[in-house]
Amino acid sequence: MNILFVTDLCPITKEEWGLPFTLLNFILDFKALGHNVTLLRPNVVPNILIRKRKILPEGEYEYKGVKCINKNFLTPFFNEGQFNFLKNQKFDVILSHMPSGVLAANKISKLLKIPYFASVHSSDIEVLKNPVYSFLWYSIKKAYKEAKCTLPRSYWLKDEIEKIIPELKNKTYIIPSGIEEKFYIEREKIFEKSQEILSPPLKIYAAGSFIKRKNFEKLIKAISNFDDVELVISGDGKKKNKLLKLTKKLKLQKRIFFTGKRKREDILNLMEKTPVFILPSKNETFGMVYLEAMAKGCIVVCSKNSGMAGFIKDEVNGFLIEPSILGIKNAIEKIKNLKNPETIMNNALDTALSMEKIKMSENYINIIQNILV
Repeated sequence: MNILFVTDLCPITKEEWGLPFTLLNFILDFKALGHNVTLLRPNVVPNILIRKRKILPEGEYEYKGVKCINKNFLTPFFNEGQFNFLKNQKFDVILSHMPSGVLAANKISKLLKIPYFASVHSSDIEVLKNPVYSFLWYSIKKAYKEAKCTLPRSYWLKDEIEKIIPELKNKTYIIPSGIEEKFYIEREKIFEKSQEILSPPLKIYAAGSFIKRKNFEKLIKAISNFDDVELVISGDGKKKNKLLKLTKKLKLQKRIFFTGKRKREDILNLMEKTPVFILPSKNETFGMVYLEAMAKGCIVVCSKNSGMAGFIKDEVNGFLIEPSILGIKNAIEKIKNLKNPETIMNNALDTALSMEKIKMSENYINIIQNILV
């Protein structure tokens, strides 16, 4: 297939270190599977400024072998003429991600007379619920309704978009991300990790940006209920000083350790060395960090109705909690009292193995091809 992939959430230069690689990974996998992919980044300038991202010049780029078209717009997409620069290009299908991508795909589809598929991220739900964006509600709902089908990135997003737009109930398919095969822990190491849970102190790892919805404050307060639990946190952000002060106030400096921001490889190494991973985050689109922790044989604790919920089954391959101090505390107590933690760890690894990266990209492509038949 000749695919036009439309999103503003994808790096096109190595300097754009702040943008996640999740969608770029899909594109690279599609190319590896034999498809031609062109990336269009339709950047709405006010949105770039609000998010404090760098505004790159318009034009064609090539990044990791992917052809990228970067276009900057002063307003959201209200007419097809904004995309006349694509008029002579030949594509079979449009895959769109993020609100601006879905709105752009709706217009490009009419211009080129080809079908488009609209993915759902947490940002789409935010736009459809926040009154600040009410001027876009009609346009974005219309764009979802007119898409060939809707592709939520996780189970909770499927539930949310179907509540907001009930007409989508029979046309949604989940497209999760996957993890690279090289990152899986060796099965024989699971037993060794499980024994650490049976021998206090219980060691817990957490990683993420220090922002409100990650709920690190609640995690730290939950840890204060135990004398035999240690926590290592990797990350950085505007709440860093507040978290450090809270740790000091609760006199937890000898049991809670901050590593600062770490590279992905360092985070994966820490996961492999630690038996439990907890991140009580809300409204995660998918949450690759949970899947990575499962691939490293961790017992993972995730918030209900967010991120990996649906892929994680409570007390089977991890724990699902209310993102509250009590919810975290109860999960830690359950983990401390496990008689055979190895079972949950092996189940977590099995889940991660079933979600290997190229398999999830094949799943994405198969959905598209089956619907287009």
